[in-house]
Amino acid sequence: MPTDIDIASNALILIGDEPISSFTEDNAGARAAANLYAETYKQVLSEHPWSFALKEQQLSRLSAAPDTITGYQYAFQIPSDLIRLWKVMPHSNYVIVGSLLYSNESSLWARYIYKVTETNLPAHMVKTLEYRLASEFAMLVTEDEGKAQYYEQKYRDMLSQARSIDSQGRPQENIIDSPFIDVR
Repeated sequence: MPTDIDIASNALILIGDEPISSFTEDNAGARAAANLYAETYKQVLSEHPWSFALKEQQLSRLSAAPDTITGYQYAFQIPSDLIRLWKVMPHSNYVIVGSLLYSNESSLWARYIYKVTETNLPAHMVKTLEYRLASEFAMLVTEDEGKAQYYEQKYRDMLSQARSIDSQGRPQENIIDSPFIDVR
């Protein structure tokens, strides 16, 4: 079960640097990892509706009247662990302003990506994250643009494979019939 340190350390090894045992070590690799790890991890999670990182939750409606600028009747608190919103149920129009979601629905559920602990990541996601971090670390630690480009390409290839693997774990969604197409 990998930790954040393990993943960052493996990324540093990929670019030819020394492994780290903490983000507080006094070297270029540890400083790069400390500064970039958390946001890079969130960015990679936000790129796809990963089955292992999806959560559904009923949104908490606020009792105060929403801001009149939005034009919606109700305001809801966005979950604190939300990285990216994928779906609002029932399907309806909404707008997000800051940490609030506004809608005309009186009750909403959200399907969203949240930050999964690294020990619960599947192997394909660990490798994807390692390649992404290696591409980020390469310029900062080794100043080798070729390495950065190489690991960026490895990341893109692995991201494609990871999406494919993740998508195989659920059935294909049905195409919704449209009456506009039927009249043609």
